[in-house]
Amino acid sequence: MGRLDNDNWLYPGDSLTSDSGSNEFRMQEDGKIAIYWEGEFVWQNTEDQRDDIKGIHLQDDGNFVLYTHDDEAVWASDTCGHGDEVYLVVQDDGNVVLYKGEDDEAEAVWATSTNQI
Repeated sequence: MGRLDNDNWLYPGDSLTSDSGSNEFRMQEDGKIAIYWEGEFVWQNTEDQRDDIKGIHLQDDGNFVLYTHDDEAVWASDTCGHGDEVYLVVQDDGNVVLYKGEDDEAEAVWATSTNQI
């Protein structure tokens, strides 16, 4: 499963892929986070390209934050306050979702709303 657990990073060039392989969440070299469905671009967090991005961090407060090498936050999911039970899942339906709680009782706290099927 394409999953990023709490207090982990994705760095430029890293990606997570859904179980089926159809949905890919990328931390791109140009500083954008993007989603590709069956190889086709469907979503990005910004139009701006940057060469100073350190990576994106799923913080222990539940916020998903894009940082520069100078530790400046330049984009966030605005989900702080959800605590360390938050994790990110790249789903087979095309969506990328931050969940809080145990797998079978988890609630969505943020999503890209990129369902393709």
